[in-house]
Amino acid sequence: MQIVWEGFKEFSDELGKMGKQMEKNLLEAMKKYIMLAEEGAKALAPRDSGDLEESIQFKPPTIQGDKVVSEGGSNLAYALRQHEKPHGSGFGDKYDNGLLVVKYYTDGKGLRTLQKPSWRGEQPGRKYLERAIVITEDDFEKIMAEALEKTLGGE
Repeated sequence: MQIVWEGFKEFSDELGKMGKQMEKNLLEAMKKYIMLAEEGAKALAPRDSGDLEESIQFKPPTIQGDKVVSEGGSNLAYALRQHEKPHGSGFGDKYDNGLLVVKYYTDGKGLRTLQKPSWRGEQPGRKYLERAIVITEDDFEKIMAEALEKTLGGE
């Protein structure tokens, strides 16, 4: 008795095409997610002059071995300090353009940061990059699942 699978070559060729399509779909999905993560990081970043928010950006995703990778953040010297600084408490004054602003800081956050709207229920402040990633974990899973479904659907 002989069992024959006819069309194996064509099937194998289709799987090869699917791999390329999967790469394309994953890169598109990662780009979509990166834009969301960047939006969140900017929304959650502390604000004084606005330079920190404006400096946050992520590079387009690339495939590196078996990983899809994008790097991002801010190139400003004080960005890491703002991200990692401990929670403050009490009030603090600030000199702003030569003027003394009494009680500008409340619990470590400046007036302009306190005036920013929340993003997905989170207030702007420290750990802005980390929190943007944590808050969007479900979005990441959904976006990647859509990329897989798109690939399996032949798109």
